[in-house]
Amino acid sequence: MSTSIQEIHRSAANAENLEFIQDGRISIADVFLSLVKHPIQILKRWNWKSALLGAILRASFYFTVYKASRESWIVTLVAVMVEFSFRFFTSGISGALVQSFRKAKPAWLATLIVSVSLPAFSHTIEFFTHYWQEKYFAHVFPPSVNKSRELAFVYSVMLSVLSALFNIFMMRKGVLLVGAGKETKSLRDDFKMIPLLIYEFTLFLPKQIIQFLKDFKFHYAIGSFLLFGFIVGTVLGTIRGKWSWAYYTTIGAWGILLGFIILVFIGQQIHKKMTKG
Repeated sequence: MSTSIQEIHRSAANAENLEFIQDGRISIADVFLSLVKHPIQILKRWNWKSALLGAILRASFYFTVYKASRESWIVTLVAVMVEFSFRFFTSGISGALVQSFRKAKPAWLATLIVSVSLPAFSHTIEFFTHYWQEKYFAHVFPPSVNKSRELAFVYSVMLSVLSALFNIFMMRKGVLLVGAGKETKSLRDDFKMIPLLIYEFTLFLPKQIIQFLKDFKFHYAIGSFLLFGFIVGTVLGTIRGKWSWAYYTTIGAWGILLGFIILVFIGQQIHKKMTKG
């Protein structure tokens, strides 16, 4: 058995494309070794689905924030075009990387790596792209006047952590895959599955924490709760280099998660009473 496991690790680490590995336990180290030895696979599996959806959603997000901040139409449209342009490229790369980790074990570590590293990567590019646009090309592309860029960036980081978690969650379910052989579905079929996956994903962490509490696994419940906030705060604080940003974002993430936990718990109690009735 040990020999076969060693062979699996060896083949995975040397694989030119991680999607060729169909069976066996792929470790985190296997994934990193494969990506380092064969980085071209990221371009070959450039995830056009993630690129398209990511660019549209982020551009829409910037449009909403800028208009809510009462920016002019020209300022808003410039920010939207800048966001869409770079996000289309980075989301495709990020999607390919997330897909690379979907089979990696332990799953919790793969999820942690994805939820920290990918937002840090994409938001570093996001920050400097919008910053340079407003600082060095203000005479061509008008900058924001109501601090919309800073506000959009803060919310965007929080959204990215959730997005990274949701992406790896979906890809483990076989959705939004590219170049995965028979597992690859059409974008239309992916769309059919996304609503149910959004429901499952939204409830997953709150339900898991509640279950930990019911099983008296308080250390797991507290650890999961704290880790979520720390991930969000660490990503934002590191990118911006400001302790205050990390602090307030962490508190905000905990507040949102706590609210979901309370709502899910109430919903479970109501459902239990209705079922008994």
